[in-house]
This record gives sequence, structure tokens and C-alpha cells, in this order.
Amino acid sequence: MNRYFRAIGFLDNFSREDYERIVESITYRSENLEEIEKNHPKYILMDKCLEYSKDIGICVRVIKDSKGNIYRESVFPYYKNTNMTKEDNCSFEKKISGEEFIGVYEDINLSENVYFFVQNADEIYKIRNIKDTKCKIGISGLSIAGNVILPIKKNDTEIEDTRNFHKKRVNLLSKAYDGDQGAFAAVRHEDILTNVTVSEQIFVEAMDIYTIVDSSFIPCGAECDLYSVLGDIADYKRVENSVTKEGIYLLDVLVKGVTIKICINEKDLFGEPQKGYRFKGTVWLQGFINSDYDS
Repeated sequence: MNRYFRAIGFLDNFSREDYERIVESITYRSENLEEIEKNHPKYILMDKCLEYSKDIGICVRVIKDSKGNIYRESVFPYYKNTNMTKEDNCSFEKKISGEEFIGVYEDINLSENVYFFVQNADEIYKIRNIKDTKCKIGISGLSIAGNVILPIKKNDTEIEDTRNFHKKRVNLLSKAYDGDQGAFAAVRHEDILTNVTVSEQIFVEAMDIYTIVDSSFIPCGAECDLYSVLGDIADYKRVENSVTKEGIYLLDVLVKGVTIKICINEKDLFGEPQKGYRFKGTVWLQGFINSDYDS
């Protein structure tokens, strides 16, 4: 049973029997469900999605064979981000078993190759070259453990210096990706200076790392689409699961200039979210894709 069901409001008294009952009802019902079919030489792939709050729900991916038999392929909770951005270099890879895909694109702001679980696998089949393509992506994440922490106190000058540093870094990274060796050396030099400064403040001056580092985006654990996220809460909203009535927080977390939309059960979030405070937690990154890049 997927442990991230708790993120979308299935936490209290949610047993294996409840899970099977919900999944079976979604699998064999057709009304009020989003069905996406993909013709295949041997079968039809269908995503059946049922929402429990706006853009939050459960997807049951099934296979329908030529005889009309339906087989459950996979089940996962999702939080859909409809605010999509255009990415020029995306790649997708099918998992070893099943009709599930992992996507990856390069984000200059985060200085990372961002890996994510693809929510709508049917869209993959519209892409001719899944190793190098252009597409639109709406990134979101589910979290089952997070904390609200205080922001770093900065004056106006320090805030402006941070913005200028970030702009300069993005510009250098862009040039480095284009093959500018001088820009690459400058980025490496700045990274070394930053690491030395942070290490001195932590180990020599005995300062807490969260009073020095205001945001971070780091791969976490064995799964490539799991990340440890630290960033400013730019906006938040509390909604409810329409069935369980459990509270869910939807957070817009700003990390190095990139907004990541995160869904977390209110009981899994330690502290009350406020604009300007920070979120720290582990996030399972998902992505809703659209291969129609030019639209």
C-alpha cells in the first residue's frame, strides 16, 4: 500500500481493507472519472482518476485487453500542478516493471537534474523520442514529514545581495552549460568558497546550519525522485479530503527562485505554516506533462 496516501488525507484508521475497497471502486466505475485511453497493439492503457479535493486524488492505472478484461497496473496518490513551464531538454525512462515512467530535466536555478514520477503516462506515448524532447511540465510533490521553521532574519541590503548572487550564479551556470570554461571555473570557485564559509560557521563558530542556509534542494534516499527540500513558504492553503474530512496543507515553497507545490497532511506538518516562514521536509516529486510544447 502506497504510504503517500496519508499526504492526500488518508491517514486516520486507513486500513488495507479500506485501500482495496477504494481502489476497486475506482477501477470498475466510469462515472465522474477522468479516463485517458492509449491504444496499444495488445491492450488499452487507461488512467482512472478520482479527486478528493481540487487537483488532489487517486489514480488507478489499468490495462484493458482485447477481450475486455481489466487488470490493475498501478495505484498512486497525486497532487496535480496545472501551472506548467516549458522545458527544452526532457528525458523519460520506463521503470523495469509496469507502465510507470520517471522523467528528468535540467533546472539551472536549482543546479540539479530534477527527477520526477510521471503522473500521466499516456502522454509519454505521444512523444517520439523520449530520451531528448521538449515538453511542458507541472511539478508538484507529496510529503509525509515536514517542519515549519523560522526564516533567516535579513535586512534590505542582505536580501538584495542574495538576489544579485542568485542572478549572477544562474547567468554563470547558463554560460557554463553552453561550454564557457571561464564561467565553469567561476562557478566552481564560488561553490568552494561557499562550502568553506558554511563549514567554518558550523564547526568553528558552532552555528546552526539553518541559520546560514536559507534554501536547499537535495536528492534524498535510494529513490531518485525523493528530495530533501528547504525553502520559503510563499503561499499556503488548507483544504479537506472530501471523504475523510482530514485537513491537507497545500504549500507553495520557494527554493532558489523555483516554486515547488507541496501537499502534506496537516498532522504530518510540525508547526503552523505562515508566509515568510520556511518549510523543511522530504518530498516525493511528481510531474504532469504535456507534449504539446508550442501550445
